[in-house]
Amino acid sequence: MPEVGTDNRELLVTGRGRFIADIAPDDCVDVCFVRSPLPHAVIRSVRLSSSQATWGAELGLQPLSLEAGAMVTTLWHPMPTERVRYVGEPVAMSWGASRYEAEDLAEAISVDYAALPPGTPLHDEAPDDVLFSRSFDSGGVDEAMAQAHLVVERTFKAARQSALPLEGRGVVADHDETSGVTTLWTSTQLPHLVRRGVAHALGAPESSVRVMVPHVGGGFGLKATLYVEEIALAALARRLGTPVRWIEDRTENLLAGTHGHDTRVSLRVAVGVDGRVHAIDADVLADVGAYSVWPGTAVIEPAIAAFSLFGPYALEAVRFRARAAASSRSPVGPCRGIGHNAAVFATERVMDVVAAELGIDPLEVRRRNAVRDFPWTSPTGRELDSGDYLALIRRLEEASNYQGLLREQAQARSEGRLVGIGVSLFNEITASGSADYRRRGVTSVPGTDAARVVVTAEGRVEIYTSAADAGQGHAETYRTLAERELGLRPEEVDVIEGDTALCPEGSGTFISRGAVGVMESVVEALRKAAKEDFEPGTDVTHVHDPSQVYPSGAHLAVVEVDPVGHVPHVVRYVAIEDCGRMLDRDLVEGQVRGGIAMGIGEMLLEEHTYSEDGQLLTSSLRHYLPPLAPDVPAVEIHHLESLSPITALGSKGVGEAGTIGAFGAIANAVVDAVGPLGAELTELPYSPERILGAVRGEPPRVAS
Repeated sequence: MPEVGTDNRELLVTGRGRFIADIAPDDCVDVCFVRSPLPHAVIRSVRLSSSQATWGAELGLQPLSLEAGAMVTTLWHPMPTERVRYVGEPVAMSWGASRYEAEDLAEAISVDYAALPPGTPLHDEAPDDVLFSRSFDSGGVDEAMAQAHLVVERTFKAARQSALPLEGRGVVADHDETSGVTTLWTSTQLPHLVRRGVAHALGAPESSVRVMVPHVGGGFGLKATLYVEEIALAALARRLGTPVRWIEDRTENLLAGTHGHDTRVSLRVAVGVDGRVHAIDADVLADVGAYSVWPGTAVIEPAIAAFSLFGPYALEAVRFRARAAASSRSPVGPCRGIGHNAAVFATERVMDVVAAELGIDPLEVRRRNAVRDFPWTSPTGRELDSGDYLALIRRLEEASNYQGLLREQAQARSEGRLVGIGVSLFNEITASGSADYRRRGVTSVPGTDAARVVVTAEGRVEIYTSAADAGQGHAETYRTLAERELGLRPEEVDVIEGDTALCPEGSGTFISRGAVGVMESVVEALRKAAKEDFEPGTDVTHVHDPSQVYPSGAHLAVVEVDPVGHVPHVVRYVAIEDCGRMLDRDLVEGQVRGGIAMGIGEMLLEEHTYSEDGQLLTSSLRHYLPPLAPDVPAVEIHHLESLSPITALGSKGVGEAGTIGAFGAIANAVVDAVGPLGAELTELPYSPERILGAVRGEPPRVAS
């Protein structure tokens, strides 16, 4: 656990951070996993190399049930004993005094597989490989289509990608025979949910598992899932009675860490003569890989994508079908933006198509369609709490000098340069509470957050929360909060997170809930402590069950495409963000800037591809291409603070906004740049190869 009472930024920039790879208890052994080389096969037998190896049949792990509304209930067997379902799935493990020794022993383990023929269902419970299917119809869609001045039909595909945090996953486990407690240090965003899942798989009470989170070198959703490796190391530590450690390498990260997105969105849109979008009819299909992840399940990507379509626009009618299909690929889990990315990509591309078809400026089309009055309830039942979308558009127009950009673009085109301007307007959900999860049928995520405030005998104030900092700057933010709310001096406040033995139980750190659910619980706990005048011995806890709030933003990108190599470059980026009240502007802008950099990579470079026989072709950074410093321009960030009326401070969250906005702005800018060549792009990433194919008129793969 990071040092108490110290500014994390000071620790990290002075090289005193303590990450998972820095944890090495005495007598610790290193673990190496043997992973399936086949995408779908029966395990006939396993021959271990030595006494320093084991596999699932010897560990006696219990399966976890994966269930949610409208989803086929399946069982997830960590360390499978009968069947593997994707290349990279852990089957056995070995251990030694070093990783080198463990790898040598792993090479000697022999697993006899019988490959299953293509088309064999992955799960007996889902013979058609559809794990989740849900339809929604508000009514009125057919009538709107019949009366429309224009009906736009398009299909868009968001690529399969990795969250790619700088620090990969890692686990250290130790078991104390005297207390019966297994301590698990793990780089996770979900300390309490990992404890619950590990305890279940071990067949042990939750009180016998302690999860501790050191400094985390980025998560971005990758670390918001329970993994086989966490369960397996806990079981191995209990078996050996000695500390065990596994630190993943980058190939393991790309091969067996959860992937993101891989979602196809097909749209029919009814448009009036004035450019107003009246109704949509959508089909959303997400390839969620071999398993439904725990605790988020296979529901999250397709369901959030479907409900997020045309999020900031005042639609009158909506119909959609959302599905999650299993495949022999790494499971898809949360990835910065969860579902919103694909939705914003499809929505904002269609808005530009509407503008082009009717000869209306892209910003004006968005102005005519944006929700104007708040609160507002969408046809799908989303209750938008706050916002000022017209002000976002106006600020974007002013900050970017939009009219001047149009003149500069015309001049560039007259010189034969391929320069495009793209805009996006978006909103997102943050801090889903228990009611939202139960509506989806998800019972594995509590949806609540909690904070505990303790006043020590020395008069120091200790804040314990259910969250786990993954680089967001929680400690600094909560100290600022204590100072602003109650006049406490930041140096008198200690923040303790990521320890299930000390911290109150809650959901963890994802979908920006730190700025809403966790912050709300901290505020209320501090206010309760203030009623006791912060006397030594004060000990109060507040559990908060948040309602969804909707931060929003408007982004603009300028992209130039090389006319020879067809390489796209983002040359300017402007972001207007409305995350409600900001407590620390530097931290907020760091989140936005990092999110946009991630979005640039996902829009232009990053894509996981598999061969026809199920092998991952992008298992190293030679083939999976993240953005480098020259790929990211200086980002111009401006703020609009429309306070939420349903949170204590009016805050709404900002962790995913930069990435989500980029999925619209950059997409439109690239398409605008190559528009004079007659190219239309519908499938991400917009790589040089894909742009060249579009210029040549080659059909996109999603068309089939």
